[in-house]
Amino acid sequence: MSSLHAITAPLKTLLRGDAEDLASMLRAPLSAVLRPCLVVIVIGCGMYGASLGLWRAPLMAVYVGIKMPMLIFLTLAVNGLLNGILALLLGSGLSFRQTLTACLMCFAIFAMLVGSLSPIVIGMVVDAPPAEQPGAESWYRMFLLTHTAVIAFAGIVSNHKLLRLLQSFAGSPAIGWRTLIAWLAGNLFVGAQLSYNLRPFFGNPDLPVQFVRDHPFDGNFYIAVWSMMQPALGPVLFAAGGLLCVSLPFIVLILFTKRPLPVTPTSSQS
Repeated sequence: MSSLHAITAPLKTLLRGDAEDLASMLRAPLSAVLRPCLVVIVIGCGMYGASLGLWRAPLMAVYVGIKMPMLIFLTLAVNGLLNGILALLLGSGLSFRQTLTACLMCFAIFAMLVGSLSPIVIGMVVDAPPAEQPGAESWYRMFLLTHTAVIAFAGIVSNHKLLRLLQSFAGSPAIGWRTLIAWLAGNLFVGAQLSYNLRPFFGNPDLPVQFVRDHPFDGNFYIAVWSMMQPALGPVLFAAGGLLCVSLPFIVLILFTKRPLPVTPTSSQS
């Protein structure tokens, strides 16, 4: 029971998003944060990945259930050093170790969000046309685009949970926002491209079930999504969606920089 409490207590703290409690987690020994975060990433992302791959085949569910946590750990490994450098350059007040811990905490929140969606995804899969049925390719295209948006949204929410923490360590709402946006941009960019390299991520019905494609580094995520959007949405919605994608970062910056969150001073000593 005490072992279970040692895992669930930090996760509850992460979901509450209180700056003081999160700061205490950053100052705690890494082992106290590492185990619960790793456990929830493996379980939450594994459940979500398995539910995504289940439509294609049971074996695909196993493959994607393995690849989803793998994607998170690869993204953390690639972005860990970059985020640490950005945190120092932007004056966040976080050390390298604290930056890595904060990124791990962010991915744990992401895992809890997408893991909670697994029953809904399974319901979508049950109601979907079989992979071998005519029209399955169109359904798969919409399925892929929908969950690409869901994953991006969960990533934004999980990063935003750390905003008050970043602002309190930096002592400035503006620096906290700049650090958050820099981290978010790096995580989304690297995570998106790695998800493409690890394809078939959800299981294309026109291709055989494989863990990794024969040429995983051919092409990139953004061209693939762009090419799927036009036939799925039609020319009018495609143009509107492209315009929204271009303008959305500026809209977010305008909305949030005009209304900074209150900052609770927190010591940055680790």
